[in-house]
Amino acid sequence: MSKVQRLKPAHKIYERLLWDQDCISGANFVIGYEDRFLGIMEATREEFESEEIPFHRVRYFKDVDTGQHIWDREKRIDLITRNYESSYNNKNSWEQQSRTIPVFSTKSKKNYLKKRRKKYRLQELNEARQRTEEEERIEAEHNQMYEDKMREVEERILRFQQFQIVRT
Repeated sequence: MSKVQRLKPAHKIYERLLWDQDCISGANFVIGYEDRFLGIMEATREEFESEEIPFHRVRYFKDVDTGQHIWDREKRIDLITRNYESSYNNKNSWEQQSRTIPVFSTKSKKNYLKKRRKKYRLQELNEARQRTEEEERIEAEHNQMYEDKMREVEERILRFQQFQIVRT
């Protein structure tokens, strides 16, 4: 029975990427992290530090030069400390899977949020129009019912007056 080693936490991998000379240079990796609203996003080291993204949101580290994931939480890949799950052997299948995951840059994230806000505003505007149309329809129905009742009351009054005339 083989013992599965624990995956090193993201903050230790990050520190090792920054300070260990045997690893890839600190400027040549991107960090994949999970945004609460947008899903998986990518950030450079500078963006990662400036946005103050917590380490528990980090999902992978990727080498910019090769495009290879050098640490991945879900797939349990750890090429930095050279211990990774033995079930991962096919690099091509991993590269194909990583292409299907939506990845956003900071600029595209802003554009996406801008479009999403615009879509939300249009949706709210349409809902407000529908509510207004519904209120107008209900008011028109109410007015029609009121007019019908008034006509019925007038007819009763006329019949009563005619009955009074005939009686006298």
